[in-house]
Amino acid sequence: MTFNKIQDKLKAKIQKVSEQRKKFISQLNVSSPEFQIATWFGSGLLIPAPGTWGTIGGGIFGVALLYLTSPIVTLLVSMILTAIGYWSIKKIEKQTEEHDSSFIVIDEVVAILMVFALMPNPTWIMTLLAFVIFRFFDALKPWPINWLDKHIQGAAGVIIDDLMAGLYTLLILWGIHGFI
Repeated sequence: MTFNKIQDKLKAKIQKVSEQRKKFISQLNVSSPEFQIATWFGSGLLIPAPGTWGTIGGGIFGVALLYLTSPIVTLLVSMILTAIGYWSIKKIEKQTEEHDSSFIVIDEVVAILMVFALMPNPTWIMTLLAFVIFRFFDALKPWPINWLDKHIQGAAGVIIDDLMAGLYTLLILWGIHGFI
């Protein structure tokens, strides 16, 4: 495949996602708390790859939280945001009649916060590795993440597959830590 064909395909993909984003935004009150939480203050509206941008937004928040507080506080914030995220996702899905929009990224945020809180030896290298591994599992969705993604409906289904991707990430990180 030539560079021009790859470029054309990428442009078409970005155009399609831009149109989906425009439709998503048009159905919602962008200043509402549920919109702000679900899109993690707009980071999930960035394209391409809204889930990656949401994870970056959540990751920046998580690093600051870890630095300023502790892993326990970070885990508690993740748990509280899971409940708030559930509420916001439920409201957004009801308004858009769409399940698991790619612009909803609070699920990535709570999962990366959980990973940061529970990872071994929270160094910059481990944090970067956590981000990359989490994005790998969140995008690839190996079993049972893919099963959870397809079979659990509603706000719980949006969140649970990301939490499972976070657990897979933690298993890898702790395994790596055991060999270092």
